[in-house]
Parts: sequence; C-alpha cells; structure tokens
Amino acid sequence: MAIKIFNEQHKIKLDVRKIRKYLPLVEKKMFLPKDDGYNIIFLDDKNIKKLNKKFRHADRPTDVLSFKNSGKDADIFISVEKAKGNAKFYKQDFYTEILRLVIHGILHAGGFTDYTAKAKKIMWEKQEKILKCLH
Repeated sequence: MAIKIFNEQHKIKLDVRKIRKYLPLVEKKMFLPKDDGYNIIFLDDKNIKKLNKKFRHADRPTDVLSFKNSGKDADIFISVEKAKGNAKFYKQDFYTEILRLVIHGILHAGGFTDYTAKAKKIMWEKQEKILKCLH
C-alpha cells in the first residue's frame, strides 16, 4: 500500500508532514488493500479547473477529483485553495479539511459516488466516520 503525496501548487503553504502522519491510520480505517496505490496531488484552483473542464466538462474549480487508473492505482487531485475556503466556511481546521478531501477522493476511487442525495448521504456518513477516527 502506498499513498504518495505531490504538492504541485505554491499559492498556499502546505506542510505535507502534517498529512503524512495520518496516512497509516487512514489506510487502516479504510481497510485499503495492501497492493492499492494512491497518488494525492495538490493543485491550485487554476489547474484543477483545467482538469475539471477536460474530464467533467465543468468550467470551474472543484475541491477534489478522483481517477481510477488501470490496475489498483488511483490519482486524487485536491485544490488546496478550495480546501482552505471550505475550512474557513465550515469553521474547520485546514488540515482536517485536507484529510476530509483525501478520504473523499479515496472513496470515489473505490466506487462511491455523491451524485444523488441517497448516495451522497451514504458516502458522507462513511467519510465523516473515518475522519472522526483520526482525531
């Protein structure tokens, strides 16, 4: 099992050590198979907007995008700017919001969706339950 972090943005200071220290617990609480691999790529709004437009035909930035690759690997793109805005709006710690988006992205890569109210409720309850275990 490998969750790798790539910080490809420079707009917001991001201490990846604060994220890395929770990754073994994320893996354990999510029962992630040992042979799965996840790349967590942090972007700014401009670059995640490009991906969102190309792959989802939505011309706006989003907080997280997940792509299941061939085999058991996935790329999860997270907008650090959106994460910071979400944290401020919901009065959450910035790194808690980052972890929420990491979990959210992994759930998407695992087949969960949030396109209907019912599916969103199931996914978000699971996401929040996992997040709560980390603190």
